[in-house]
Amino acid sequence: MGLNRIMQAVRAIEAGEYTPDLLEDLIDDKSDLGQLARTLDSMARSVQFRARQLQLLQNVIPVGVSLSAEKDFNRLLETVVAEAQNITNADAGTLYLVEDEKLLRFVILRNISLDLTMGGTSGNEIKFYPVHLYHEDGSENLSNVASYAALKHERVNIADAYQAEGFDFSGTKAFDERSGYRSKSFLTVPLHGKDQKVIGVLQLINAKDPETGEIVPFGSDDVLETLVLLASAALDGYIREEKLRQEIAKLKIEIDETRRARQVAEITETQYFRDLKKKAQELRDKNKKE
Repeated sequence: MGLNRIMQAVRAIEAGEYTPDLLEDLIDDKSDLGQLARTLDSMARSVQFRARQLQLLQNVIPVGVSLSAEKDFNRLLETVVAEAQNITNADAGTLYLVEDEKLLRFVILRNISLDLTMGGTSGNEIKFYPVHLYHEDGSENLSNVASYAALKHERVNIADAYQAEGFDFSGTKAFDERSGYRSKSFLTVPLHGKDQKVIGVLQLINAKDPETGEIVPFGSDDVLETLVLLASAALDGYIREEKLRQEIAKLKIEIDETRRARQVAEITETQYFRDLKKKAQELRDKNKKE
């Protein structure tokens, strides 16, 4: 009977239809058959994970192409967070952008369980204060996990924020208390531009087990790594283009002002303008005498 179950599981793996309940009764068995069932279950889960990674990777490449072609910056930001949540099965996601090399500004906030979307095209303003990268005395702000990731150029994986040491999650706990949420697992990833400067931080919260829905720690994921690289390139390209557009606009204003100043100078330096100015002064002097 047990051997037949093993064979059924093998055929299910070959067909891509394996589910853990096929070997559920055998996995706890202490015999050799139980050991075989546990090995087979582990192998099946690994195959399924790799298959899912391959499928997601095939989806990520087109996403990367669409990101690089996206002209709506808000939509670009939203896509980065939404796709990262999809890949990691994360319940929530936040995207920060570096501002003036001093702050991390909230630009996107999404939470599926709370049906919460802020920033981007949602029209909902994010009212959270930005995260300071440095304290008033100039020292690095390493107590906040997002600023730590940005300053140290390191990704931070935390299994449970309430048990984490070295980071201040008081803001997270206050949000949880107000909303009734429970923020647990965190994955915080710095986003780098071409010059390796950090341009933003992507933070994912509460990875869910696809089968049980239980909150689990974030794992290592090559697909997410690929998305991060593609998203960083797209964001960096857009930011660089926007800075160039601003510089061109500023230069155009300066050129226009210089041209106007030159035109005014050319007019005021003519003999006609001088004569007109002299007559106007004579009229003012005459009016004063009368």
